Amino acid sequence: MNITNQRRQRFIDEMHYEKFRDQLGQYIKVANERLSLPNLRQEAVGDFKWNLASNQLECLILDYTAGSTIKRLKSNLLAIIDAFDTFIAQEVRKPNEAATLEITQLEAYVYVLWLLALAKLLGHDEQLPRIMTWINKNAEFNRHRDGLFEAVVQKLTGEAGAIERVLLHPDVYRPLAKTTVFAPEERPALVKEFLDGWYKQMKPCYWHGTHTDKVGSSYFGYWAFEAALVTYLWDIDDSSYRDHLVYPKDLVDFSRTQDASPP
Repeated sequence: MNITNQRRQRFIDEMHYEKFRDQLGQYIKVANERLSLPNLRQEAVGDFKWNLASNQLECLILDYTAGSTIKRLKSNLLAIIDAFDTFIAQEVRKPNEAATLEITQLEAYVYVLWLLALAKLLGHDEQLPRIMTWINKNAEFNRHRDGLFEAVVQKLTGEAGAIERVLLHPDVYRPLAKTTVFAPEERPALVKEFLDGWYKQMKPCYWHGTHTDKVGSSYFGYWAFEAALVTYLWDIDDSSYRDHLVYPKDLVDFSRTQDASPP
């Protein structure tokens, strides 16, 4: 793959791509090997299963950043969803601790929106119910707490009900939430506002700033997949922001092309 010609963000080059992808591959291999050992502590099993899922997701996003084809990404996503499914099935929420994908936590909120976005935009609608079972496993904390999340879920699943007018993470997500309720002609400016502030507001996330690491960078790409999902679901004209650094326009283009294709 010619990274220079195909890359979707300027922070990646061939050396970083090959080195970090090999590193992620090693992490995945080690996790699989450890999980095959007998008598692993339950906590260790959970850690290795999480590593399998999260590292595979990072691989997919890294591939997207480097310019991989949408067809390849679509094929690889199923194994990632399987890995998350396996992790969630064995996770037990500890007293006074948040579950791993509890959307009250910013990183988890982002992860869940990413997974929903990738499933929808890569044409795996059949996987959306599986992802929702992970969320509904801790419905007390994950459901009917956030207006943007519930609006997205309704669009994806056809659920009905009143939408909350509160946000769990308003500093970053207020513009995107407004997009779902404002008039169509106002929506492009709101998505652009969200994209402009997205990276700065993601500072608490573990992957923020990794492109500046001098040694052993773990940068896999900065992508507001949730902006692409909202753009697609609400059929927003993205011409004013489609070239924004963190907007994954290729995924929206792919979904719209699939919609336009004859059955």
